[in-house]
Amino acid sequence: MQRHTNQTMTNRKIHKILPYCIASVWIANGLFCKVLNLVPRHEQIVAEILGDEFSRPLTILIGLLEITMAIWILSGYKTTLNTVTQIAVVATMNTLEFMLVPSLLYWGKLNSLFAFLFILVIYFNEFYFNKKQHTQLMLSFLKNHPFAVEAYFESSLVLTFAVPKEQLQHLIPECLQLDTFQNKWAFIAVALVQTKHLRPKGFPKFMGNDFFLIGYRVFVRYINIAGKSLRGLYILKSETDKKKMEFMGNLFTHYNYTTTDITQFEQKNTKVISSIHSKFKITIAITEEEVSLPEHSPFADWKEARRFAGPLPYTFTYNKETKDVLIIEGVRQNWAPNPVKVIDYNFGFLNSLKLENPVLANAFIIKNIPYYWKKGKKAV
Repeated sequence: MQRHTNQTMTNRKIHKILPYCIASVWIANGLFCKVLNLVPRHEQIVAEILGDEFSRPLTILIGLLEITMAIWILSGYKTTLNTVTQIAVVATMNTLEFMLVPSLLYWGKLNSLFAFLFILVIYFNEFYFNKKQHTQLMLSFLKNHPFAVEAYFESSLVLTFAVPKEQLQHLIPECLQLDTFQNKWAFIAVALVQTKHLRPKGFPKFMGNDFFLIGYRVFVRYINIAGKSLRGLYILKSETDKKKMEFMGNLFTHYNYTTTDITQFEQKNTKVISSIHSKFKITIAITEEEVSLPEHSPFADWKEARRFAGPLPYTFTYNKETKDVLIIEGVRQNWAPNPVKVIDYNFGFLNSLKLENPVLANAFIIKNIPYYWKKGKKAV
């Protein structure tokens, strides 16, 4: 472990030093050899390849471009693109010189060997000594929901709580707006979903897995570049009953999965879902009778309440470092949520948010619905 740590520190030190060394090569060739013409052989090479008439201004132009390359290297801007550009330029220039004017090269055809070594230095500086950055880039790509996923919802129970909008504003990123009702109420929902055959879209069912998922989400809106308002959800936390889903969920999404225990049972026309570890318990009535809205719901009727019954078409993720908004669209058919009578509930996570008097606004359940999420797309 100590050896690995020392090697990492050494790589970082080398990566800090090498850009200055590489940039100095470009400055030496651009400023001293070409612009100041301290090495006339450079202008002779240009004249031989491109002609005598404009060899001097072309040599100066090439020199200025090489100086620009040095500045780009030292700026640290888009280092991977910079590395690829450097390698392409060095390889092209030296190939042309090797083929067309080998007699004017300082070491003759051996120049190609030094060019190759220089390319190796450029490559290793970016892709070996800077390995941590590329690992982070790869992980970032994987977490952006890189492929579509499908599942079968055996059941999805969603409880939505109304809270004065001021209490939820700090929970969402600045790029999103709270989706409010009467410009007073904002909403946070708890979804408890039993899935079957969850898998990458297109894979056979037998390759899928069955999971119980819990999601804590805020109802939000996102205004895209075209000015269109998209309704969706911003996920605060996710839980599941299996370690496999925690690992895969955190590898391919930004949904902050943790594993918890889930207990479900039915008795005397009621259903109970609970978790000791997550400190939640909900009891609902199993009935075919007409269900009334929760007592203090801000909605006038179930039709009004259904507007705030998840899931909504979109889920939004925000990357603070890159300022990117990722949009995941959910697709479903025959979505007809049925009202549920909630007898009792308690959610440890909601308690931890210290919301003042959240009101149960509605509760819906759906059963036996095919569902899939499209590949994540960055908002443009």
